[in-house]
Amino acid sequence: MAKGQSQKTVLIATDNLREAQFIAEELGTQGYNIVFSEFDGKTLKGTPVTPPEAVLFVFSDYIEKTPSIVKALKNHFSPKTPPFIGALARDESIDTDVFESVIFPPAHITQIANRVSSMIRLGQMEREINRRIITLKEDFGISYTLSDAALIKPFKILFIGKATPDFMVIINALQVKNVEVVAAFTSFSAFDYLHDGNFDAVVMNALNEVEPALTISETMRRNAKLFHVPTLFLIDSETFDSHELAYKKGAKDIISTQANTQEISGRILELANYHRIHMLLKEEFQSIGENCIDDDSKVFTEAFFRAHLRRVTEDTKTASDKLTVIAIQAKPNAHTQIPTEKINAAMAQVGQMIKNLVRMQDVTTRISEDIFMIAFPEQNIESVRVVIERIEGIVDCAAFDTGDMNSGAFTVSLHTAILEYMGHESSDTLIDQALSELTGQPTGRLKAS
Repeated sequence: MAKGQSQKTVLIATDNLREAQFIAEELGTQGYNIVFSEFDGKTLKGTPVTPPEAVLFVFSDYIEKTPSIVKALKNHFSPKTPPFIGALARDESIDTDVFESVIFPPAHITQIANRVSSMIRLGQMEREINRRIITLKEDFGISYTLSDAALIKPFKILFIGKATPDFMVIINALQVKNVEVVAAFTSFSAFDYLHDGNFDAVVMNALNEVEPALTISETMRRNAKLFHVPTLFLIDSETFDSHELAYKKGAKDIISTQANTQEISGRILELANYHRIHMLLKEEFQSIGENCIDDDSKVFTEAFFRAHLRRVTEDTKTASDKLTVIAIQAKPNAHTQIPTEKINAAMAQVGQMIKNLVRMQDVTTRISEDIFMIAFPEQNIESVRVVIERIEGIVDCAAFDTGDMNSGAFTVSLHTAILEYMGHESSDTLIDQALSELTGQPTGRLKAS
């Protein structure tokens, strides 16, 4: 299992077990546990009772039957709503709207696996943002409406590379769909555009030479602003042989000019749309609940955390999902007396650091001056242990001002307690148990029967 990944389950429904095995191996390297359900033309065998994190359809022979199978599985897994992704051998003019995402050939197994991971993350973010809206409304009387202004604006795509005929055909096809296209014919001008503007996707001409595209993609992955912008390579499938390297350097899709223009533009726009939604949710996470934020540490107040955790535990139990909570106590390390205001300032900084080191859909609060707590929806205890290690490693390296030039800086140590929700506890009990564990008073929790 890949370090830092939890064993989340992906269900692969397939009528082509051999092809599905290759994709399963790639998903396995990303830390997912794979369950297969094989379709023999009449029956889907091996469907699990417990809902998976995502359902991937790998179909080649019975594609026309996938819409009805998808609808049946959605009913089977209700009320949980895992994303359904179709990796279909061809377009059979079926109702693809039953899928949250569809991929047609040519598609590399890494691309398919990455799409599954992306859809899982997006689903988690959407569920949590909607849950916070409900908490604000029902517990605090605060109405919050998600903005759709960003979704209305035309997509903005950057094309990088020589203006070859194939490249220009795709540009023209996108412009017909009201897409704003910016063309950069050299790497130098490309980085100027990337630095100055915001793009929903970047398409690179790798028809004649791949090295510039690899370099740009790799550079974007090292830049915080550009990290999530999807990069796509336009290639000649008869001569291109750098698929593994391209994905390693950060490519999100590799598109062959042998595909029809509508297919190519559709794949570009799907990734652009995913990125637009992802960025919109990031902005919403930063602004939602601002009336329930601790002024100093910028994390949620204890009142919001307790109200919201009640809703998180209820959803976790209903969906038979995972939830992990950690309590953190920050203690200053110093050989001399430190002014109280400097310690308070350091504790606030620690809170901000903790918030920035977890996912947007994780819920962080300040319980007291030096104690923080984080709830990790849909995360098991093993995956959260890795997060704790990362938080401790970064905070341990931080230096805080004592206000005395002779004394220099002081450091802070973190003490943690971690608990996984068992399904039978109230949210308040879960909080109290975590705090008791933190202060060295084990609660002797009984496991759920």
